[in-house]
This record gives sequence, structure tokens and C-alpha cells, in this order.
Amino acid sequence: MKKINFFIMILLLLVLGIYAEASANGNGKKIFEQYCAKCHGKDGSVSEYGKSIKPMPAKDLRTNKLFISPKEILIIIKYGIYGREMKGWADILSQNDIKDVAEYVRNFNYKPNQEEGGKTFKLRCASCHDRDGSAKKIFEAPDLDMSPLGEKELARTIRFGRYNTMMFPKDALLSNIEIADVVSYLMSIKK
Repeated sequence: MKKINFFIMILLLLVLGIYAEASANGNGKKIFEQYCAKCHGKDGSVSEYGKSIKPMPAKDLRTNKLFISPKEILIIIKYGIYGREMKGWADILSQNDIKDVAEYVRNFNYKPNQEEGGKTFKLRCASCHDRDGSAKKIFEAPDLDMSPLGEKELARTIRFGRYNTMMFPKDALLSNIEIADVVSYLMSIKK
């Protein structure tokens, strides 16, 4: 009898947990569509309005897993981003609402285009990082086909730069999509 009660209690906890997660995700979607889709688009790919924001357009959120940790997403939603049009929502949304939106945003996906990534790499990066790149010897840039970095580390390095090197941040030069495509290309050429 005790085993049956135990299994019923476990089953109830599982069902309630799945229900709570599903309702939170529905709440996150509803809030995102109400407050965020104007700039970021319903699927996170940036609306036309978001593209027109000056001086920096809204970011494509489908690639957020490459650049932003779950905790950082919570902080960005809560407090905004200094120097950008992304305002903080702490005065409008509850902590649970912010968490729901962050969880919803984490579900966005983008399938990178390796061919486009290769073109962008050759145009923007190859002068320093190719084996025969003109600036390779001067700046001591590594050959990225041998890089030990994973996808997230490569993406963050491209976007934010590398301290104490000539690798400056490329977030103003390349979009999140372009960076995701370059990362996909680099992962495909690794030895």
C-alpha cells in the first residue's frame, strides 16, 4: 500500500511539474508577444521596426544560446541594456513573468548557414586567421581550423573580442546571424 501511495505521489508531482512548465511557457509566449515582438519579431528574428532602431537595431534572439547564459537573459530582461533601446522591464513585469519570458526566449532556434558563414569568414576574418592571411604574422592570429574552442566560446570571442589581443569585438560589424553562420563554418573546418 505504501508503494502504491508513493508511486501515485510521484506521478502527481510529475504531472503538476509538466503542467506548471507548460503554463509558464504559455505565459512567456503571451508576454513576449505583448511586449517584445514589436522589436524582436514573434519568432525572435527581429521585426522591421526592430531593424530600424538607431543607433543599434534589435538583436536576433534565435541565436541567443550562443552568446547569453540563462542568467544573463534574466538580467537583460529585468534591467535592459545600457546604451541601447532595450529597456528594463522590472517595473512592468513580475519576477515570475521575467523568468517565463526568459524561458520562452531560450526555446528560439536558428539553423546556421555554413556556406554564408564561409563567405563572411573569408570577407571579414581571413586576412588575420587564414594560414597565409596578410595580418597573421603581425597579430599572431591563430589558425582557427585547429582551435580548441567550442561553439559558444567561438561565438563569444567573435562578438565580444579577446582581451589583450588585436581581436576586437565584432558585435557592431557582424549580426548575431552572421556570427552564428561563421561559427558553424569554423566548426565544419576543424581538424
